[in-house]
Amino acid sequence: MKSLEKKIYKHLKDRNWHKLRPADLAKSIMIEGAELLELCQWENLPPEEIKKNKEKMEEIKKELADVIIYALEMSVTLGFDTKKIIHEKLAFVQKKY
Repeated sequence: MKSLEKKIYKHLKDRNWHKLRPADLAKSIMIEGAELLELCQWENLPPEEIKKNKEKMEEIKKELADVIIYALEMSVTLGFDTKKIIHEKLAFVQKKY
């Protein structure tokens, strides 16, 4: 995860985006999340059906990647240990449910 975080930071720094504000990143996460949701609008197919549609799968991969990248950018910008916060959340959810 650390190598991915470093790559994300380099991506931000190379574009002079490393000083983005968390609110801007949160907005971008939600915008990209809405684009991902739009791909599922008006249908509620099981994974097996979606996997049969290669075009849909490619669109989903692109939008999902955007959401993940922006989330990682926020984690890096705020100096979080992404792996640690994910494990902490999973442990919390495991205890709760």
